[in-house]
Amino acid sequence: MERVNILAIGAHPDDIEFGCGGTLIKYTQKGHRLFLLVMTKGGSGAQTSTRVQEQINSKKILGAKKSTGAGMKIPILLLIKNSSV
Repeated sequence: MERVNILAIGAHPDDIEFGCGGTLIKYTQKGHRLFLLVMTKGGSGAQTSTRVQEQINSKKILGAKKSTGAGMKIPILLLIKNSSV
C-alpha cells in the first residue's frame, strides 16, 4: 500500500477533530502521514493559550506529523469570505 500525505485544514481549533478526527486516526494508524493547518487560534470560546495547548494535544492523539497555525484573526476570515475575489 502506498503511503500518502494528508493535509487537514480547519478554520478554528477543534474543527478538524470534530469534523473528521476518527477518519484521520484510521489513516494515521495505517501509516499515512497527517499534517494539520488551523487558520485561527480561536479566541471566541476558551482562552487562546488553552486552545493552542488543546491543538498540541490533539496532534498527538491524531498521530499528526506536524500541526501549524496560520494565526489569522477571525474578522480577517470574515473579510475574505465576504470579498468578491
